[in-house]
Amino acid sequence: MDSPALQSASQRPSADNVPSMRLWMDRVATTTAVALPDGRRLSLECWPGVGAPLVLLHGLLDCGAGWKQLARVMDRPCYAIDLPGFGDSDCPTRNRVSAYAKDVAAVLAALEVHDFTLVGHSLGGAVATGLAERLGDDVAALVLIAPVGFGRVRLAEAIQLPGVRSLVRHGLPLALANPVTALGVYMAVVGNGHLPDLELVARLRKNAYRWAPGAACANEAITASGLSDRAFYRRELDYHGPVLALWGDRDRLVPLAHRDGVMTAFPQAQVSVWKKMGHHPQRERPSELARFIQAACASALPSARGAASDCKPQRRRVPAAALTPQPLTAGGAGELPAVA
Repeated sequence: MDSPALQSASQRPSADNVPSMRLWMDRVATTTAVALPDGRRLSLECWPGVGAPLVLLHGLLDCGAGWKQLARVMDRPCYAIDLPGFGDSDCPTRNRVSAYAKDVAAVLAALEVHDFTLVGHSLGGAVATGLAERLGDDVAALVLIAPVGFGRVRLAEAIQLPGVRSLVRHGLPLALANPVTALGVYMAVVGNGHLPDLELVARLRKNAYRWAPGAACANEAITASGLSDRAFYRRELDYHGPVLALWGDRDRLVPLAHRDGVMTAFPQAQVSVWKKMGHHPQRERPSELARFIQAACASALPSARGAASDCKPQRRRVPAAALTPQPLTAGGAGELPAVA
């Protein structure tokens, strides 16, 4: 399958006929899987478009389908990757953010996606950060939405305690499969009182048992990212492009104080705090979030990118050898319901 970013100009709609923020009713995602060198597969959804692409990384207990509403109002090619252990992606080889970033880098290399704006939410924010440090100038701009990895997440650490970990491992699938429990947890902890999209609830119920091992891997990675001596918030990272970070002042999962860690890692970062918002702007404020990401795309113009660093780093490309995109068969991630 050809990458949407690599379509010829004759296959693309004219930029003059594509107004910003237009909803493309015919903008249909293609579901794809990429085989990694060790035989594991990562799945993703791709939307066609015009211009530099967007790469979208979701948070814990979600998948690439969670970006559908955002992708449909963007004119650009969009790649929403199912992180290891979620969607139809296999689990990571190690429960560390660096392993997630390595897998995502391999997928982008296989699809020949370069010079993209990278967006990561929560767990995806930590993975996006690791990816930006890994790929350097291939990441034209970085958008972090309530990212983990910039401080300790006490809830994740508590879940890693021996007795609690066993209880959560067995109880989480039951809780997610029950719509009443899933709604209650989302409203209290994630959505700042907002109801979740019903398709998200359906997705969690459908995949509760299948995603439980991936959730356990991800929680360990989140915990380690806050405790490591090489944690992002303990050092300045080797990425010099534009960085826009976003938090809600009512986020109960990733503390607002972690924005200080973002500034340590990325002195060039611009951090925005939205009042009366929790952890999930995709659901709470989708239109505002789309405009925020559009602004990040604008900041990724070559002139802005060059101004972000006195010395523009050389592009580093990941070899794509032996990585072959494969269509998913029926019953794969393409059948998962979509969510804002």
